[in-house]
Amino acid sequence: MRPASSVIAVNLGAVIRSVGRSSSPSAHNWYRPMLKAVTFDLWQTLILDTPEGLRRVRADRVRGIQDVLARRGFAVDVDAVGLAYDAVGPRLEVVWATQQDVGSRGQVQLLLECLGLDGTVSSKAGLMDALEDAYCLPILSAMPILNAGARDVLETVQARGLRLALICNTGRTPGKMLRLVLERLGLARNLSVFSFSDEVGLRKPHPEIFHRTLSALSVAPAEAAHVGDDVTTDVAGARGVGMRAIHLCNSASVSQHSDDAESIPTLHALPGTLFPTP
Repeated sequence: MRPASSVIAVNLGAVIRSVGRSSSPSAHNWYRPMLKAVTFDLWQTLILDTPEGLRRVRADRVRGIQDVLARRGFAVDVDAVGLAYDAVGPRLEVVWATQQDVGSRGQVQLLLECLGLDGTVSSKAGLMDALEDAYCLPILSAMPILNAGARDVLETVQARGLRLALICNTGRTPGKMLRLVLERLGLARNLSVFSFSDEVGLRKPHPEIFHRTLSALSVAPAEAAHVGDDVTTDVAGARGVGMRAIHLCNSASVSQHSDDAESIPTLHALPGTLFPTP
């Protein structure tokens, strides 16, 4: 007869193997480390662009840059600045494809190159600062809007004792302006760490931007979850460093399919996913 202790050991081993084979969320929660922090993507996750806002920001940037140049004696018309502004986009995409990033000053420099003014303008004292202001400030006059449930969900998750952080791939708007946007929208107070790609110099899914954020939160990757709408930058990036990844998947998301990723249709569903009831 097999000793009772051997039977217990065999049965325990069978249970562990069974849980390991199961794909149900409850089975995964059985061995998942305690959650201590949640990081969030920004655009299309916590905040949304609007078509009118995008048009207004572009127009204000183009007019502002043309005005600054004209006041300093550079005769460039608005249409030429608009064409240069649009030409910067593909150049940025090339840079971003390498998971590198440049700040707003670098973007202004690219625009000046498209205008053929880079060598002349950059040598003028104070002019680059004025051009950068004209490039950055319009976002505050055409604010993005909150995604549904963003403020309430941050409050709810923080109230459960978790630390919250932002990991954002910036586009044309730099981190220094997005901090102001977040303050005005009432989200900044819930976030203890802000990682903006233009400040870090690296973009998701590069592992370093995740690692720096986790280090600032003082948590291990397995103790944190990341929420975002892009399966490449957010889901694959978070998984790549050992974090739990949750895909916000709906009609406004960058990625319309979650593949095999854990997903939620709205931010309202996040607390139930993070804190399932028995």
